[in-house]
Amino acid sequence: MFRLLLATLALGFAAPLSAAGPAVDTDRFLYGASVYPELQTREEWNRMLDEFQKAHFTVVRVSESSWGNLETAPGKYDFGWLRDFLDDAHRRGLKTILGTSSYIIPQWLYEQNPGILMQLEPGADVHPHSRHSVCLNHPAYRAAVARYVTALGRAFKDHPSVIGWQLDNEIEHKVNHVCYNAACQRAWRAWLVKTYGTADELNRRLLLTSWGMRVTSLEKVPLPGRHIDGSLPALGLANLRFRRDTILDLFAEQSQALRAAGVRQWITTDWNTYFTALADDPQVRRSLDVAGLNFYQPSADRPEFWETLAWHQDMHRSAHGLNKFMTTETRVGVAGGTVQSDPFPSQAQFRMWMLQPAAFGSFGLMFWSGNRWRGGHWPHWGGVLDWTGEPEPDFGWVVDVGALFKRWGARLIEQPVKASALVLTDFDQRSALDIYKHTTSSPRIIPETFDAFHRLGIGVDSMNLPDALQPGRLDRYQVVVLAAATALDHPGLPAALQAYAAKGGHVVVTPFTAYMSNDGVFRGDGFGGNLAELTGAVARTARRMGTSADAGREDQKVVWLDGTSPVGIDGYCEYLKVRPGAEIFGRFQSGEPVLHGQPAAVRTRTGTGSAIKLAFWPKDDSLMRLFRSLVLDGKALLAAAAPAGVQAVPRMDASLFLVNTSSKAAQLRLSRAATDRLSGRSVQGDLVLKGYEVLWLE
Repeated sequence: MFRLLLATLALGFAAPLSAAGPAVDTDRFLYGASVYPELQTREEWNRMLDEFQKAHFTVVRVSESSWGNLETAPGKYDFGWLRDFLDDAHRRGLKTILGTSSYIIPQWLYEQNPGILMQLEPGADVHPHSRHSVCLNHPAYRAAVARYVTALGRAFKDHPSVIGWQLDNEIEHKVNHVCYNAACQRAWRAWLVKTYGTADELNRRLLLTSWGMRVTSLEKVPLPGRHIDGSLPALGLANLRFRRDTILDLFAEQSQALRAAGVRQWITTDWNTYFTALADDPQVRRSLDVAGLNFYQPSADRPEFWETLAWHQDMHRSAHGLNKFMTTETRVGVAGGTVQSDPFPSQAQFRMWMLQPAAFGSFGLMFWSGNRWRGGHWPHWGGVLDWTGEPEPDFGWVVDVGALFKRWGARLIEQPVKASALVLTDFDQRSALDIYKHTTSSPRIIPETFDAFHRLGIGVDSMNLPDALQPGRLDRYQVVVLAAATALDHPGLPAALQAYAAKGGHVVVTPFTAYMSNDGVFRGDGFGGNLAELTGAVARTARRMGTSADAGREDQKVVWLDGTSPVGIDGYCEYLKVRPGAEIFGRFQSGEPVLHGQPAAVRTRTGTGSAIKLAFWPKDDSLMRLFRSLVLDGKALLAAAAPAGVQAVPRMDASLFLVNTSSKAAQLRLSRAATDRLSGRSVQGDLVLKGYEVLWLE
């Protein structure tokens, strides 16, 4: 069971790029919904498909939760209803994405193997009717998945409607939960042996001489848990990565089963917007060909939601080097499980919801769901059709969006996002920051970095560390930001960044970067000590100095960029030791004598480029002034940064999407006259973007 996992781990940084998989090509925008025909008669699902054609749907996802309806007993398959549905979809020209539905086990599998369930507390099984109830490392589960997925692949590998396959469903949340099933305990110890080899190596890498915690045998290291003082953080970090590898090992097995069965279409999964997202981990490419992303928009104005969603969209778009991603689930209608919760959107709001992912590079968008569930976990959740099988009252909105994608889909696909900036982040960095947050708000640096570029109209990619180490991979970008990359310790990175800067690139290093080893042990030579030759500075130590939100405190300030900026991120400040020759272009201004006058921003010239080290994170918009000075574009359509809540995304044909995610109007300034492709409206100078308005300017 562990052979794939061990082989994957052995590759390490040696092979970050997988061999090219099936082409993820389409000449039209994939617009559709998830459907559950097993809940319908054939006559009912054909009426549903008739309505879908009116909405200009081009794709449906099916069998995403259907394992128990397709394998009704061990090795006994009922594929007839699925084949009938695929035939009926094909007759209408609809493409389909088939799900392996491995996340929700048939009850017969539990009944035959009562010990198969996940345990969120030692000895306490989750309920077998829960979603994601199974222990991913249980051998009975892995064997059953392999058998079922192989049979599904053989049955439908040649069906003309099938263009892609989806592994599992929203598996990512399981990376955030320790499973105490005995099978996970055995897998954990096998992972420790493969990763560290010996107890002495574990002791060394996790510095277990701290507090006298040296172990004598890897076979006796328990899973981390909630004890009197909590578990050792470094061990928690290791286990978080073990859970990552468990998920990706399962995906590798499913993907190999599909390929062995003869499946030639592309394979994806539907990831979520978790901070510890897996989509950009280099191991993912051994199983998946393109990233899919699920997200459900709120009706209320929630700026942090849109900032978070945008960086995930950039990251998923970049994950496979395709400059595109699939929106595998998004919201239609009401939101709720057994209770309707979030208010119904307005038409303008709904239209913005649909256009925003397309602006960020989505080549397809599917609603959850098409036909309504009447039981299960989500009976109140919205659908394209209502409970009677008729179109919902807002069906006309769905039709209007479909007509828009029908008209503009080819252009969206042919002219993808143009990125001039890069943020270096990946699962290893985010998992370390998740365990060692340093201060409560430190994870905010990542979404705020992406948002600064979005408000400037500068396209931004995401890249993992192994990719960044490949020769020439950084050269296409004008600026590279190391955003809170707290475990950035690979020995090859400083030279790669030096070479990039020497050719004219600019590197910006934020606080919380290079604080520790990849295993979670803090550096002994200062924070960012491995980058000191590049940046000209080392953070000797750091303090949370406080902000105006703390009783008796004021915001700390920095004098820089011809102005004064308040310090954000809980008033967190690094104390820099600056090397000779480095330029100090920002200093702290504080009522605290130990901070006042200390360097806050340092620049070092390298070749024709530069490296900038920030010892703080601005609370105001000054970061955008810095970024704008580093990314030169004489053709930029935005004359000034957009207000908060507006996202501006450039395309390869010099067009620019403007998306107002807020209900409030926003005022922008354009550098030249432009025309909105979607409406034909001409604009110039000062532009008022109405609440939820989307423009595509050229």
